[in-house]
Amino acid sequence: MHKFKVYLSESFDPKFNLSIEEWLMDCSEPDEVILFLWQNENTIVIGRNQNPYKECDVKKLKEDDVCLIRRLSGGGAVYHDLGNLNFTFIASDSNYDVENNLKVIIAAIDKFGIKSFFNGRNDLLVDERKFSGNAFLSDKGKSCHHGTLLVDVNLDKLSRYLTVSPLKLKSKGIESVLSRVVNLKEICPQMTIESLKAALITSFNEFYNTEAITITLNENEIDVAKYVEKYKSWEWNYSESPDFSLVLENKFDWGIFEINLELSDGKIANCRIFTDSIELEDFRVLEKSLVNVQFKRSDILCVIEKYIRGGKIKQGLCSFISDKIHI
Repeated sequence: MHKFKVYLSESFDPKFNLSIEEWLMDCSEPDEVILFLWQNENTIVIGRNQNPYKECDVKKLKEDDVCLIRRLSGGGAVYHDLGNLNFTFIASDSNYDVENNLKVIIAAIDKFGIKSFFNGRNDLLVDERKFSGNAFLSDKGKSCHHGTLLVDVNLDKLSRYLTVSPLKLKSKGIESVLSRVVNLKEICPQMTIESLKAALITSFNEFYNTEAITITLNENEIDVAKYVEKYKSWEWNYSESPDFSLVLENKFDWGIFEINLELSDGKIANCRIFTDSIELEDFRVLEKSLVNVQFKRSDILCVIEKYIRGGKIKQGLCSFISDKIHI
C-alpha cells in the first residue's frame, strides 16, 4: 500500500524550502508518494551544474537584495517570486513515474479551462508559451521531479535578473535559454496561487484515488538546520560552479590593464595579467599571489592591497575590481 502525503510550506525562504525538499528525499519512507508545494520570495535558483556569474547579473541581485541559491537538480536558472508556485514530487524509484506527475499537473491546470501539454524536454506549455520549467533528480533510491508554475510572476524582473552580466565569460556550464513565457493568470484572470494549490491537491487525490494527508511546515515546526547551513553557504552556491574563465579589462590613466582568470571550485586556478603600463610595478607578483585565492571581492582586494606598491595603481585596481566583482 502506498502512503500519499501533501506538504505545504508556509515559508518563503528558499534556504528553508530547498532544505525541506532535500530532507524529504533523505527521510521519506519507501512506500510514500509525496507532493510538496512551496514558494520563494525574490530568488534566482540555478541548476546543479550552472555558473552563477554566467546565468545572471550578480551585481543587480546584490543591489536589489535578490537571493541566489543552487538546487540539487540540473537544468537551467529560474526566477521565483510570490507570483510563482513550485511543486515537487518525491517517491522511491519503484513508485516514481514522471508521466503520472505531469498528468496531475495538467489535470489541475485543466480545471481552470486551460489546455496544456509537456513539450518532451523540460517544459509545460500553453499554445507554445512556457508556464512551467521542470527538472529531475535521482539519488539513493529516491527520485524527485520539481518545477515552477508561473501564475503572476513579475516577468520584467525575470528578464532583468537572468540577463547575462556584461563580463566576458567562457564556461563549461549549461546555459539557460530565456524561452517565451506566459503567466497563467493572463489566460485565466480568476486564477490565484491559493486556487492553484487547491486544484493541484484535488488533482493529486483524484489521480491516485486517495485522500492524502496534508502537512503544513514552517521554520518553527521542523529542524532542518543542517541542510540550511549548506544552502546559505558561499561554498555551495558559488564555489560549486563549473570551471570557467573570466576576462576583465579597463583603461586607466597609467595604461590598459587586462586580467585573465581561470576559476575552479570557487578559487582562482590561474591568472595572467597584460598591461601596457610603463609604471615600475611588477604585475607578475600579483599574478602569482592571486592563484588559489577564493573568487571573492574582499579576498582579491586584500591581495591587491598587499602586493601592489604604487598608490595610484592600487587605488585604480581596487575600484575596478569592486565595480566588476560583486560577491
